Amino acid sequence: MRVTERINNELMTTYLNSINPIMASHISKTDFLAYMQCPTHFWLRKNKPEEVEKIPLSDFEKQIVEQGIEVEQWARKLYPSGTLVTSREVQAVEDTKNLLDAETKVIFQATFEADGLYAMVDILEWDEENSYWIVNEVKGTTSKEVKKEIHYQDACFQKILLEKADMPVGKVQLIELNKEFAKDGEIDPIDLLIKSDITEEMGNMEQDILLHIENAKKVMQNDKPPLCECIYKARNHHCPVFAYCHPHVPDYSVHDICRIGSSPKKLQEMIDNDWLSITDIPKEYELSSTQQPQVHVTNTNDVIIHEDKIREELQRIEYPIYFLDYETYPAAIPVFDGCYPFQQVPFQYSLHTLHEPEGELVHTEYLQTKDDNPMKPLAEKLRADIGDTGTVIVWNKKFEGKCNEDLANFVPELAEFLHGVNNRFYDLMEIFSKQHYVHKDFKGSSSIKAVLPVLVPDLSYTDLVVSDGGMACSVWKQMMFDGLSEQEQKNIAANLLEYCKLDTIAMVEIWRALQLI
Repeated sequence: MRVTERINNELMTTYLNSINPIMASHISKTDFLAYMQCPTHFWLRKNKPEEVEKIPLSDFEKQIVEQGIEVEQWARKLYPSGTLVTSREVQAVEDTKNLLDAETKVIFQATFEADGLYAMVDILEWDEENSYWIVNEVKGTTSKEVKKEIHYQDACFQKILLEKADMPVGKVQLIELNKEFAKDGEIDPIDLLIKSDITEEMGNMEQDILLHIENAKKVMQNDKPPLCECIYKARNHHCPVFAYCHPHVPDYSVHDICRIGSSPKKLQEMIDNDWLSITDIPKEYELSSTQQPQVHVTNTNDVIIHEDKIREELQRIEYPIYFLDYETYPAAIPVFDGCYPFQQVPFQYSLHTLHEPEGELVHTEYLQTKDDNPMKPLAEKLRADIGDTGTVIVWNKKFEGKCNEDLANFVPELAEFLHGVNNRFYDLMEIFSKQHYVHKDFKGSSSIKAVLPVLVPDLSYTDLVVSDGGMACSVWKQMMFDGLSEQEQKNIAANLLEYCKLDTIAMVEIWRALQLI
């Protein structure tokens, strides 16, 4: 079985076990975090798990779980004498008890149940000097990430459970990836990971978490689920069971209005007035200058085109024109020397070049197929393909710009060139993000996949084997590291080249369509 297939199978098994445990009457830490997000989701996990099982993990969710597993495996290397509990649930609780009776000092996946609660501790460590246990919570995040509330809730739930199980907990630590780490040969887990003492934070929130736990127990015992309050949140904050709980809400709704999450009172007013579709919003209803155009074109079928502003933008573009797109691989644990955790490592680019208005459109490209760092050969090929003058058109210059900054750090002899490319960027997406062109079928998005079908309907991603960046990253990883046959690798390479090429030809054709305005 290939590595990716094995990981995906393990992820799905872990996911299904988490929503249908043997201890169905207990609240696991995964259950509790679901409760903190949405009590309705939690109730369904405990009372109708079959409904939750119907909702597949997204590729992004699988990636998050996979990265967490990988980081946890590295964290265990900090404790070479640790013992792993390989069983699950009732047996795992018994096996943990046996290890404690044997005075085992470090236990991975130590499992406890008490007072209707259940959890596996990533790394349970005995502090001999202070005669207490240390709960180490491992997360596949970086030390510089600010929002850690869900990490604290997770760790505090475990601390409370262990204390209910008569385990003296004296310290709680968060183990994360060191954002400042750069791979240089063999990885030392001491350099890769950072421990943060969060015991004080646990004390500050413990009473609140205890109250939430007691309320979760009451919710679980109810005959009916509580109202899913996610209907008052923007789309990207909806719980996994939103469609099940709110089947009357259309796929494209007021939740998709641009930046509606920053206007919670406005969204609540819409929901309370039963304005679920954007077409339900009265014409006189006051919206922000960013939201109003999207709602207007949806309600009227008008198309907003600010011709003067678009022409002004396009006049900034100078020949030769280069249309550039990268595909990248962000590994939690750096694979290549010189890279840091979650660095977006470019492994591919497509470049279309137009030297003069009526000139031939020239296509060049690069795809790393060798099992080593792609950054230097990719940068060198880019240097050969892009001259020193002219505009470089991208879609989302923040992303491509950061890639070039990292390339410049890795290939210092090309730093001047790469920084110069960034200075020559024109972000074609801004014509749409600035709302110089607004169409109802964009549905509030300025992504190239939203814009292309409207401006260039003859081009489409739908028939491609690789149809988005996430899939490109996934199949490149398979091609590089999964031991595929030569023919399988060739097929993936061909599909990757076809996908990335479409990204830049799409920019070319959108640019041409805008010129006709």
